[in-house]
Amino acid sequence: MSGNSFRYLPLDPERRKIRILTLQPGAFEEPLRCSISTTDLDTGSLYNALSYVWGDPLGSNTPGNTVLLDGHPFPVTTNLLTALRHLRPPAGAGASALWVDAICINQQDLDERRHQVTMMRDIYASAERVIIWLGEEDDETDMFDFLPLLATQSQHQGIDAKRDQHLVDLVRRRTGFFSGLADRRPWFSRVWIIQELAMARQDPLVVCGRKSVSWSTLMKAWSFVARAMFTEIGMVRQKGQQGGSQKLPGGDLTKENPEDAGGGDIEVLGKIKIDVLDDLYTTVRSQGGESLRKLLIISGSSDATDPRDRIYALLGLLKPGSLGAESKDAITVEYRKPTSEVYTDAMAYIFAQGDGPYFLSGVFLPGISAPAPHVHGLPPTTRQPDLPSWVPDFSRQVAGKATQPKGDRFHPPAGAGASGAGAGCKNGKRLGDGRTLQIEGLFVDTIEQVVPLGTTLDAYIAQLPELESLASAAKQRPCQLGPSVTPLVEGFKSKEPLWRALIANKRFLSGYDPAPSSYEATYLSLLSRRTEQLESNHETGRPQPSDYEQCLWANVGKQSFFTTGSGFVGTCVPDSRRGDIIAILFGSPVPFVLRPAAESIHVAGSDRPIHLLVGASYVSGIMDGEMVDELYCEDLMDSTTFFIG
Repeated sequence: MSGNSFRYLPLDPERRKIRILTLQPGAFEEPLRCSISTTDLDTGSLYNALSYVWGDPLGSNTPGNTVLLDGHPFPVTTNLLTALRHLRPPAGAGASALWVDAICINQQDLDERRHQVTMMRDIYASAERVIIWLGEEDDETDMFDFLPLLATQSQHQGIDAKRDQHLVDLVRRRTGFFSGLADRRPWFSRVWIIQELAMARQDPLVVCGRKSVSWSTLMKAWSFVARAMFTEIGMVRQKGQQGGSQKLPGGDLTKENPEDAGGGDIEVLGKIKIDVLDDLYTTVRSQGGESLRKLLIISGSSDATDPRDRIYALLGLLKPGSLGAESKDAITVEYRKPTSEVYTDAMAYIFAQGDGPYFLSGVFLPGISAPAPHVHGLPPTTRQPDLPSWVPDFSRQVAGKATQPKGDRFHPPAGAGASGAGAGCKNGKRLGDGRTLQIEGLFVDTIEQVVPLGTTLDAYIAQLPELESLASAAKQRPCQLGPSVTPLVEGFKSKEPLWRALIANKRFLSGYDPAPSSYEATYLSLLSRRTEQLESNHETGRPQPSDYEQCLWANVGKQSFFTTGSGFVGTCVPDSRRGDIIAILFGSPVPFVLRPAAESIHVAGSDRPIHLLVGASYVSGIMDGEMVDELYCEDLMDSTTFFIG
């Protein structure tokens, strides 16, 4: 983002040099005057580090969006210009020292970007304070005036409605401030802020326009409000009480919060984005870092201007020692690589850490021949290939952007898993071609038929008799997997009723608890409904759906029903088709749908078939590890080495 007049002096790549921006004092509307200097990161220079959103990069082309840098005009985005105006010391005060990535790094120099990004963890950890710029004030910003008051209440067990009526009214009027914070403020959606917050050595300062509070004050105020809000809607419980995950009003599945949100014996269920960020902030301070698998899950809804930064922005948060430079699967920052290579490097690293199969089971997979996010400005000779089918598109890990359903909807209840005794194994490695995954697994069967499920709840319910009939007919097919396993396979096929398989055997609003047996009566009543009745209900207004119906509703348009040649039945991603195979990849709680590819790969002197990873599935009767434990572990069935491209 360098201007036409200003010229950077190069930084010594062999040393830990950074640039510091000195912001001169002045009145709010005066031109911003800055100077830039070079310092050694290890000399203890005093500066604050700015955490902010760049905004539209084209904003730097807007006339007037400039600062004077060493006397030369330097273009900046609108959001950065506004931040610097608000953070500038008033006239008569002393200058302030800031580290601001858009100015302190020569963004046009790819080698310098790489060098500086590898030091980003230390740059924020060495700052006197991290300043979080949320943006200009809006109608909700006056809530900042009340945050210290709410924060002081966080140690109390609850609100005394008679004594604290003003607090009750305040909480009710302003709960939307917190629940909508991530939607209103782009800072929460930026991937780099995760590291910038987590590495702060002192309590960060949160600034919104002319108002500010510390991060800890913001979180204490939210703890108090969350306690009051979730008590009102019944999303609290006594500590130690068992229970599963819950859904917040926004519909996001969230796990129970293990931390006390406000004293006493009440535990608040549910988390929003600031809870997740604060948990990571606490974890990094206590443990020094986190696994890449968890960081990618935490940052799933985060964006980056450069899609490669979805990985690079997280490297500084890895647990110390987890990124050995000597490892062939270590990730190195290189802005000359296309996105597909960066994302493949990340998945190869996750497999090397032993987290690969489980991680793949719970994310949005790209599908077949999915293009990777394009990077503008790469050398013209650099090819930007599609993503391998086993490599997620990390820029699209949210429901609104992903083209396929997320794998965790096929997960069985907690404690179960198709891998059985192989659940915790380290499995899978990238081959020398850089794109092929070699992984051990168990062949289950070949898909015989795939039935798309209805695009509305009523259409889905109308299909249930057909699905029941198809399942019944499939289970009559003889086992084709060999006489030694036939008796056991026949037992697996008849083990689980279809009504459980259609909802992955999970209770409504829970990713952990098995579906209660009471759901069967609801299912049987749905089977007996007539399509005409459903259409009539749709026109006149149907009653509130039962829990079981809402379980079905959650999967409308996101699953298909399938049967296999040997009579297994279940659900799979909609892209599945006849001829695909079902396989358990050891370490994953769900079987995967694989598609035989036309090409092969030459390995150890022979040509081996390549498969493509289509997506996750739920196979009725084997989701508690039955095939692995009773067939593979008893030497009745051999494993298969799969090569996935």
